[in-house]
Amino acid sequence: MSTQSKSPGRHVFDVLSSFWLCCLLLLALFVLTIYGTLHQVENGLYDAKQVYFHSWFLWLGSVPIFPGGLLCMSLLSVNLLCGGFIRIKWHSRNFGVLIVHIGIVLLLGSGLTKIITAEEGHLSVVEGSSQDFFESYQLWEVAIWELNNRDATQELVIENDSFSDLDGEASRTFTSESLPFDLVLSGFVPNCQVLPVGPNWSRTGKAVEGYGFLAKPKDLESERNDAGIYASVTADGVTHEALLWGLQRQPWAIQVGDRAFAIDMRHARYPMPFSIRLEDFIKEEHPGMSMAKSYRSKVVQVSPTGSERPVLIQMNEPLRDGGVVLFQSSFGKTQSNAEYSVFSVVRNPSDKWPEYSMWVITVGMVVAFGRRLISFVRTQSKRRQRAAGASQ
Repeated sequence: MSTQSKSPGRHVFDVLSSFWLCCLLLLALFVLTIYGTLHQVENGLYDAKQVYFHSWFLWLGSVPIFPGGLLCMSLLSVNLLCGGFIRIKWHSRNFGVLIVHIGIVLLLGSGLTKIITAEEGHLSVVEGSSQDFFESYQLWEVAIWELNNRDATQELVIENDSFSDLDGEASRTFTSESLPFDLVLSGFVPNCQVLPVGPNWSRTGKAVEGYGFLAKPKDLESERNDAGIYASVTADGVTHEALLWGLQRQPWAIQVGDRAFAIDMRHARYPMPFSIRLEDFIKEEHPGMSMAKSYRSKVVQVSPTGSERPVLIQMNEPLRDGGVVLFQSSFGKTQSNAEYSVFSVVRNPSDKWPEYSMWVITVGMVVAFGRRLISFVRTQSKRRQRAAGASQ
Protein backbone atom coordinates (compact mmCIF):
# COMPACT_ATOMS: atom_id res chain seq x y z
CA MET A 1 0.00 0.00 0.00
CA SER A 2 1.57 3.31 -1.11
CA THR A 3 1.06 6.65 0.53
CA GLN A 4 1.41 9.94 -1.32
CA SER A 5 3.33 12.61 0.59
CA LYS A 6 1.92 16.11 0.74
CA SER A 7 3.58 18.89 -1.22
CA PRO A 8 5.05 21.89 0.66
CA GLY A 9 2.23 24.06 -0.69
CA ARG A 10 -0.35 21.65 0.74
CA HIS A 11 1.35 21.75 4.15
CA VAL A 12 1.22 25.56 4.10
CA PHE A 13 -2.45 25.49 3.12
CA ASP A 14 -3.28 23.00 5.89
CA VAL A 15 -1.61 25.29 8.44
CA LEU A 16 -3.30 28.47 7.17
CA SER A 17 -6.74 26.81 7.12
CA SER A 18 -6.41 24.94 10.41
CA PHE A 19 -8.71 25.42 13.35
CA TRP A 20 -5.82 25.55 15.82
CA LEU A 21 -4.29 28.55 13.97
CA CYS A 22 -7.61 30.37 14.34
CA CYS A 23 -7.60 29.65 18.10
CA LEU A 24 -3.99 30.83 18.45
CA LEU A 25 -4.70 34.08 16.59
CA LEU A 26 -7.77 34.80 18.71
CA LEU A 27 -5.71 34.12 21.84
CA ALA A 28 -2.97 36.46 20.55
CA LEU A 29 -5.55 39.21 19.95
CA PHE A 30 -6.85 38.67 23.49
CA VAL A 31 -3.31 39.07 24.88
CA LEU A 32 -2.75 42.20 22.76
CA THR A 33 -6.00 43.68 24.07
CA ILE A 34 -4.95 43.12 27.70
CA TYR A 35 -1.44 44.52 27.34
CA GLY A 36 -2.63 47.33 25.06
CA THR A 37 -5.14 48.41 27.70
CA LEU A 38 -2.47 48.38 30.41
CA HIS A 39 -0.07 50.28 28.12
CA GLN A 40 -2.75 52.91 27.52
CA VAL A 41 -2.85 53.81 31.23
CA GLU A 42 0.78 54.99 31.22
CA ASN A 43 1.27 56.05 27.59
CA GLY A 44 -2.10 57.08 26.19
CA LEU A 45 -4.51 55.62 23.65
CA TYR A 46 -2.68 56.69 20.49
CA ASP A 47 0.65 55.19 21.55
CA ALA A 48 -1.06 51.95 22.64
CA LYS A 49 -2.74 51.59 19.24
CA GLN A 50 0.52 52.20 17.39
CA VAL A 51 2.53 49.73 19.46
CA TYR A 52 0.06 46.86 19.81
CA PHE A 53 -2.53 47.09 17.04
CA HIS A 54 -1.07 49.14 14.17
CA SER A 55 2.11 47.06 14.01
CA TRP A 56 3.15 43.75 12.46
CA PHE A 57 5.27 42.70 15.45
CA LEU A 58 6.03 43.71 19.03
CA TRP A 59 9.76 44.40 19.31
CA LEU A 60 12.33 44.00 22.04
CA GLY A 61 15.06 46.20 20.67
CA SER A 62 15.53 44.89 17.12
CA VAL A 63 14.09 41.42 17.85
CA PRO A 64 10.39 40.61 17.15
CA ILE A 65 8.93 38.86 20.18
CA PHE A 66 5.17 38.70 19.52
CA PRO A 67 2.79 39.17 16.56
CA GLY A 68 1.15 42.59 16.35
CA GLY A 69 -2.45 43.42 15.56
CA LEU A 70 -1.84 43.84 11.82
CA LEU A 71 -0.27 40.40 11.49
CA CYS A 72 -2.95 38.70 13.60
CA MET A 73 -5.84 40.24 11.67
CA SER A 74 -4.19 39.51 8.31
CA LEU A 75 -3.58 35.85 9.17
CA LEU A 76 -7.07 35.52 10.64
CA SER A 77 -8.57 36.81 7.38
CA VAL A 78 -6.49 34.30 5.39
CA ASN A 79 -7.52 31.55 7.82
CA LEU A 80 -11.21 32.32 7.33
CA LEU A 81 -10.81 32.41 3.56
CA CYS A 82 -8.92 29.12 3.38
CA GLY A 83 -10.91 27.26 6.02
CA GLY A 84 -14.31 28.80 5.41
CA PHE A 85 -14.39 28.76 1.60
CA ILE A 86 -11.85 26.25 0.28
CA ARG A 87 -11.49 23.54 2.90
CA ILE A 88 -15.11 23.40 4.00
CA LYS A 89 -17.44 21.10 2.09
CA TRP A 90 -19.90 23.10 0.05
CA HIS A 91 -23.46 22.00 0.77
CA SER A 92 -26.84 23.67 0.94
CA ARG A 93 -26.93 22.95 4.68
CA ASN A 94 -23.91 25.16 5.40
CA PHE A 95 -24.75 27.91 2.91
CA GLY A 96 -25.64 30.30 5.74
CA VAL A 97 -22.31 29.59 7.48
CA LEU A 98 -20.46 30.51 4.28
CA ILE A 99 -22.32 33.83 4.10
CA VAL A 100 -21.40 34.56 7.74
CA HIS A 101 -17.74 33.85 6.89
CA ILE A 102 -17.94 36.37 4.04
CA GLY A 103 -19.27 39.02 6.44
CA ILE A 104 -16.54 38.36 9.02
CA VAL A 105 -13.79 38.54 6.38
CA LEU A 106 -15.26 41.82 5.12
CA LEU A 107 -15.31 43.17 8.70
CA LEU A 108 -11.68 42.19 9.31
CA GLY A 109 -10.72 43.61 5.92
CA SER A 110 -12.33 46.94 6.77
CA GLY A 111 -10.29 47.20 9.96
CA LEU A 112 -7.08 46.27 8.16
CA THR A 113 -7.75 48.76 5.36
CA LYS A 114 -8.49 51.53 7.85
CA ILE A 115 -5.27 50.91 9.78
CA ILE A 116 -3.12 50.94 6.65
CA THR A 117 -4.74 53.67 4.57
CA ALA A 118 -6.95 55.89 6.75
CA GLU A 119 -6.03 59.50 7.57
CA GLU A 120 -7.60 61.17 10.61
CA GLY A 121 -7.57 64.73 11.85
CA HIS A 122 -9.63 67.84 12.38
CA LEU A 123 -10.81 70.89 10.49
CA SER A 124 -11.53 74.31 12.03
CA VAL A 125 -13.45 76.86 9.96
CA VAL A 126 -14.44 80.40 10.96
CA GLU A 127 -17.84 81.68 9.80
CA GLY A 128 -17.55 83.11 6.31
CA SER A 129 -14.24 81.38 5.52
CA SER A 130 -13.44 78.14 3.72
CA GLN A 131 -10.80 75.41 3.84
CA ASP A 132 -9.85 72.47 1.63
CA PHE A 133 -7.57 70.47 3.94
CA PHE A 134 -7.62 68.95 7.40
CA GLU A 135 -4.83 68.51 9.96
CA SER A 136 -3.62 65.47 11.89
CA TYR A 137 -3.98 65.40 15.68
CA GLN A 138 -0.65 63.63 16.30
CA LEU A 139 1.60 63.66 13.22
CA TRP A 140 3.88 66.53 12.23
CA GLU A 141 5.49 67.77 9.04
CA VAL A 142 8.08 70.33 7.99
CA ALA A 143 6.93 72.48 5.05
CA ILE A 144 9.09 74.68 2.83
CA TRP A 145 7.81 77.26 0.38
CA GLU A 146 9.11 80.32 -1.41
CA LEU A 147 7.92 83.76 -0.36
CA ASN A 148 7.09 86.66 -2.68
CA ASN A 149 6.79 84.38 -5.69
CA ARG A 150 3.33 84.02 -7.15
CA ASP A 151 4.40 81.14 -9.37
CA ALA A 152 5.81 79.11 -6.45
CA THR A 153 2.50 77.88 -5.06
CA GLN A 154 3.64 74.33 -4.36
CA GLU A 155 5.09 73.44 -0.98
CA LEU A 156 7.82 70.92 -0.31
CA VAL A 157 6.76 68.75 2.62
CA ILE A 158 8.89 66.47 4.81
CA GLU A 159 6.61 63.89 6.41
CA ASN A 160 6.60 62.83 10.07
CA ASP A 161 8.24 59.43 9.48
CA SER A 162 11.25 61.11 7.85
CA PHE A 163 12.39 62.95 11.00
CA SER A 164 10.54 61.59 14.06
CA ASP A 165 13.37 59.11 14.69
CA LEU A 166 16.05 61.84 14.87
CA ASP A 167 16.48 61.92 18.63
CA GLY A 168 19.68 62.98 20.38
CA GLU A 169 22.54 63.80 17.99
CA ALA A 170 21.01 61.99 15.01
CA SER A 171 20.56 64.18 11.94
CA ARG A 172 19.36 63.89 8.35
CA THR A 173 19.90 66.08 5.30
CA PHE A 174 17.06 66.88 2.89
CA THR A 175 17.69 68.16 -0.62
CA SER A 176 15.60 69.25 -3.59
CA GLU A 177 16.43 70.50 -7.08
CA SER A 178 14.00 73.38 -6.58
CA LEU A 179 15.84 74.66 -3.48
CA PRO A 180 19.15 76.55 -3.50
CA PHE A 181 20.08 75.00 -0.14
CA ASP A 182 20.08 71.77 1.85
CA LEU A 183 18.03 71.45 5.02
CA VAL A 184 19.48 69.51 7.97
CA LEU A 185 17.10 68.35 10.70
CA SER A 186 18.21 66.88 14.04
CA GLY A 187 17.28 66.51 17.70
CA PHE A 188 13.55 65.82 17.37
CA VAL A 189 11.68 66.27 20.68
CA PRO A 190 8.13 64.76 20.80
CA ASN A 191 6.89 67.25 23.42
CA CYS A 192 8.69 70.40 24.44
CA GLN A 193 8.61 74.12 25.15
CA VAL A 194 10.90 76.85 23.85
CA LEU A 195 12.42 78.95 26.66
CA PRO A 196 15.28 81.42 27.08
CA VAL A 197 18.44 79.60 28.13
CA GLY A 198 19.01 80.03 31.87
CA PRO A 199 20.44 78.36 34.97
CA ASN A 200 17.12 77.09 36.30
CA TRP A 201 16.58 74.42 33.67
CA SER A 202 18.62 72.23 31.33
CA ARG A 203 17.90 72.34 27.61
CA THR A 204 17.66 69.40 25.23
CA GLY A 205 19.98 69.75 22.25
CA LYS A 206 21.46 72.98 20.91
CA ALA A 207 20.62 76.56 21.77
CA VAL A 208 19.83 79.07 19.02
CA GLU A 209 19.99 82.82 19.67
CA GLY A 210 19.67 82.25 23.40
CA TYR A 211 16.71 79.87 23.25
CA GLY A 212 16.46 76.09 23.65
CA PHE A 213 14.04 73.18 23.98
CA LEU A 214 12.77 72.15 27.40
CA ALA A 215 11.78 68.49 26.95
CA LYS A 216 8.48 67.55 28.60
CA PRO A 217 6.98 64.10 29.24
CA LYS A 218 4.61 62.88 26.56
CA ASP A 219 1.03 63.81 27.33
CA LEU A 220 -1.43 60.89 27.54
CA GLU A 221 -3.64 62.90 25.18
CA SER A 222 -1.27 62.77 22.21
CA GLU A 223 -2.86 65.77 20.48
CA ARG A 224 -1.61 67.97 23.33
CA ASN A 225 2.06 67.24 22.55
CA ASP A 226 3.98 70.10 20.93
CA ALA A 227 6.98 68.74 19.06
CA GLY A 228 10.17 70.56 18.21
CA ILE A 229 13.23 69.99 16.03
CA TYR A 230 16.54 71.69 15.36
CA ALA A 231 17.05 72.92 11.76
CA SER A 232 20.01 74.35 9.89
CA VAL A 233 20.50 75.66 6.36
CA THR A 234 23.80 76.37 4.62
CA ALA A 235 23.63 78.68 1.61
CA ASP A 236 26.28 80.88 0.01
CA GLY A 237 28.76 79.73 2.63
CA VAL A 238 26.59 80.97 5.49
CA THR A 239 24.88 78.65 8.01
CA HIS A 240 21.47 79.61 9.36
CA GLU A 241 20.01 77.87 12.42
CA ALA A 242 16.58 77.75 13.99
CA LEU A 243 14.38 75.92 16.46
CA LEU A 244 11.21 74.72 14.71
CA TRP A 245 8.35 74.31 17.17
CA GLY A 246 4.78 73.18 16.76
CA LEU A 247 3.43 76.28 18.53
CA GLN A 248 5.55 78.89 16.78
CA ARG A 249 3.49 81.85 15.58
CA GLN A 250 5.45 82.56 12.42
CA PRO A 251 7.43 80.25 10.10
CA TRP A 252 11.20 80.56 9.94
CA ALA A 253 12.12 82.90 7.09
CA ILE A 254 15.55 82.81 5.43
CA GLN A 255 17.05 84.83 2.59
CA VAL A 256 19.16 83.07 -0.06
CA GLY A 257 20.42 85.58 -2.60
CA ASP A 258 17.40 87.39 -3.98
CA ARG A 259 15.00 84.62 -2.94
CA ALA A 260 13.17 84.28 0.38
CA PHE A 261 11.90 81.02 1.84
CA ALA A 262 9.69 80.01 4.76
CA ILE A 263 10.21 76.82 6.77
CA ASP A 264 7.51 75.76 9.20
CA MET A 265 6.80 72.85 11.53
CA ARG A 266 3.09 72.10 11.78
CA HIS A 267 0.59 69.29 12.11
CA ALA A 268 0.47 67.12 8.99
CA ARG A 269 -2.06 68.38 6.45
CA TYR A 270 -4.22 66.27 4.14
CA PRO A 271 -6.04 67.73 1.11
CA MET A 272 -9.76 67.09 0.64
CA PRO A 273 -11.47 66.53 -2.74
CA PHE A 274 -13.64 69.58 -1.97
CA SER A 275 -13.61 72.69 0.18
CA ILE A 276 -15.93 73.60 3.05
CA ARG A 277 -17.29 77.09 3.67
CA LEU A 278 -18.97 77.71 7.02
CA GLU A 279 -22.09 79.81 6.51
CA ASP A 280 -23.56 79.68 10.00
CA PHE A 281 -22.84 77.95 13.30
CA ILE A 282 -25.92 77.35 15.47
CA LYS A 283 -25.76 76.53 19.17
CA GLU A 284 -28.70 75.82 21.43
CA GLU A 285 -28.14 76.11 25.18
CA HIS A 286 -29.91 74.55 28.14
CA PRO A 287 -32.40 76.99 29.75
CA GLY A 288 -30.63 79.30 32.18
CA MET A 289 -27.22 77.79 31.44
CA SER A 290 -24.31 78.43 29.07
CA MET A 291 -23.88 74.70 28.47
CA ALA A 292 -24.59 73.67 24.90
CA LYS A 293 -27.69 71.52 24.41
CA SER A 294 -26.96 70.93 20.74
CA TYR A 295 -24.87 72.52 18.00
CA ARG A 296 -24.73 72.22 14.24
CA SER A 297 -23.11 73.84 11.25
CA LYS A 298 -24.60 75.07 8.01
CA VAL A 299 -21.83 74.66 5.45
CA VAL A 300 -21.44 74.87 1.70
CA GLN A 301 -19.52 72.09 -0.01
CA VAL A 302 -17.61 73.49 -3.00
CA SER A 303 -16.33 71.05 -5.63
CA PRO A 304 -13.15 71.65 -7.69
CA THR A 305 -15.37 72.66 -10.62
CA GLY A 306 -16.97 75.43 -8.54
CA SER A 307 -20.38 73.82 -7.98
CA GLU A 308 -21.84 74.36 -4.50
CA ARG A 309 -24.03 72.19 -2.30
CA PRO A 310 -25.53 73.29 1.05
CA VAL A 311 -25.10 70.70 3.82
CA LEU A 312 -26.19 70.61 7.46
CA ILE A 313 -23.65 68.83 9.69
CA GLN A 314 -24.76 67.89 13.17
CA MET A 315 -24.50 65.10 15.73
CA ASN A 316 -24.88 61.66 14.09
CA GLU A 317 -25.38 63.34 10.69
CA PRO A 318 -21.91 63.74 9.16
CA LEU A 319 -20.96 64.83 5.66
CA ARG A 320 -19.76 61.91 3.53
CA ASP A 321 -18.26 62.37 0.09
CA GLY A 322 -15.25 61.08 -1.84
CA GLY A 323 -14.17 58.77 0.99
CA VAL A 324 -14.00 61.72 3.42
CA VAL A 325 -16.28 61.95 6.46
CA LEU A 326 -16.76 65.16 8.49
CA PHE A 327 -18.30 64.90 11.97
CA GLN A 328 -19.39 67.88 14.07
CA SER A 329 -17.12 67.68 17.13
CA SER A 330 -16.60 71.09 18.77
CA PHE A 331 -16.83 74.86 18.45
CA GLY A 332 -15.37 78.08 19.81
CA LYS A 333 -14.70 81.77 19.30
CA THR A 334 -11.63 83.59 18.03
CA GLN A 335 -10.01 86.56 19.79
CA SER A 336 -12.11 88.82 17.58
CA ASN A 337 -15.25 87.04 18.88
CA ALA A 338 -15.94 85.30 15.56
CA GLU A 339 -17.49 81.86 15.88
CA TYR A 340 -15.79 78.84 14.41
CA SER A 341 -16.75 75.20 14.08
CA VAL A 342 -14.51 72.16 14.54
CA PHE A 343 -15.04 68.96 12.56
CA SER A 344 -13.40 65.59 13.10
CA VAL A 345 -12.33 64.31 9.69
CA VAL A 346 -11.57 60.78 8.52
CA ARG A 347 -10.48 59.73 5.06
CA ASN A 348 -11.23 56.01 5.04
CA PRO A 349 -11.85 53.94 1.88
CA SER A 350 -13.52 51.25 4.01
CA ASP A 351 -15.86 53.66 5.81
CA LYS A 352 -19.06 51.77 4.93
CA TRP A 353 -17.59 48.25 4.96
CA PRO A 354 -18.51 47.51 8.61
CA GLU A 355 -22.14 48.35 7.84
CA TYR A 356 -22.10 46.12 4.76
CA SER A 357 -20.48 43.30 6.74
CA MET A 358 -23.17 43.48 9.42
CA TRP A 359 -25.88 43.11 6.78
CA VAL A 360 -24.05 40.14 5.22
CA ILE A 361 -23.63 38.47 8.63
CA THR A 362 -27.30 39.09 9.42
CA VAL A 363 -28.37 37.46 6.15
CA GLY A 364 -26.06 34.51 6.83
CA MET A 365 -27.45 33.99 10.34
CA VAL A 366 -31.04 34.23 9.07
CA VAL A 367 -30.28 31.61 6.42
CA ALA A 368 -28.40 29.31 8.82
CA PHE A 369 -30.79 29.49 11.76
CA GLY A 370 -33.92 30.00 9.62
CA ARG A 371 -33.41 26.60 8.00
CA ARG A 372 -33.05 24.97 11.41
CA LEU A 373 -36.08 26.82 12.74
CA ILE A 374 -38.21 25.70 9.78
CA SER A 375 -36.94 22.11 10.17
CA PHE A 376 -37.69 22.21 13.91
CA VAL A 377 -41.22 23.57 13.36
CA ARG A 378 -41.95 20.88 10.76
CA THR A 379 -40.65 18.12 13.04
CA GLN A 380 -42.76 19.34 15.95
CA SER A 381 -45.82 19.64 13.74
CA LYS A 382 -45.45 16.02 12.58
CA ARG A 383 -45.04 14.83 16.16
CA ARG A 384 -48.22 16.62 17.19
CA GLN A 385 -50.10 15.11 14.27
CA ARG A 386 -48.90 11.60 15.15
CA ALA A 387 -49.79 12.18 18.80
CA ALA A 388 -53.27 13.38 17.84
CA GLY A 389 -53.80 10.36 15.56
CA ALA A 390 -52.69 7.94 18.27
CA SER A 391 -55.04 9.46 20.83
CA GLN A 392 -57.99 8.92 18.52
